[in-house]
Amino acid sequence: MDGANAIFQFLFNEESGSLTPLSPTRVNNRELEGPRHLAFHPTKNIVYASNEQGNSVTVYAYDADKGNLHPLQTESTLPSGYSGESSCSQIQVTPDGNFLYAPNRGHNSIAGFRINPDNGYIASIGQTSTEAVPRAFSIDPQGSFLYAAGLETGKLASYKINQETGALDPGEVYDVGKGPMWVMMAEF
Repeated sequence: MDGANAIFQFLFNEESGSLTPLSPTRVNNRELEGPRHLAFHPTKNIVYASNEQGNSVTVYAYDADKGNLHPLQTESTLPSGYSGESSCSQIQVTPDGNFLYAPNRGHNSIAGFRINPDNGYIASIGQTSTEAVPRAFSIDPQGSFLYAAGLETGKLASYKINQETGALDPGEVYDVGKGPMWVMMAEF
């Protein structure tokens, strides 16, 4: 497999725009994990990474003083026993920091996790079926709804987020056209 299979860490200088490598520069994941997207916890020094090839989420402690990440936990986004092809895409944390979601392309599901309020670790709450090849999704600014784009179907699926359990309750499905690549919720 080509690629670095790592997250590279740099210190950003706001005035000059320069990047200075941190030590260590690389945070290596397990073999063939392929970190893809990051999401920061809203109140804790915790960062979550979706691992594209590994179909998993890694939890990192974030040292705010030095800027370094330290791996703490990795959990699968797929159900136990699943052996088909799949890859994990985007990752988001609800605004209240209680839940995390990451879509599985191939398994065509959205994996949900409850976030431990004490340490930021995650526990699976299961997978919810969604449109084929969920490339991107977004959670509304209040954390009440999730919208997932099916690259293969050209549809946008909506879900209500259960505030107690994190479960996704399917809602309307919208035709959005061929190959939707990104979903973003914004307040105006």
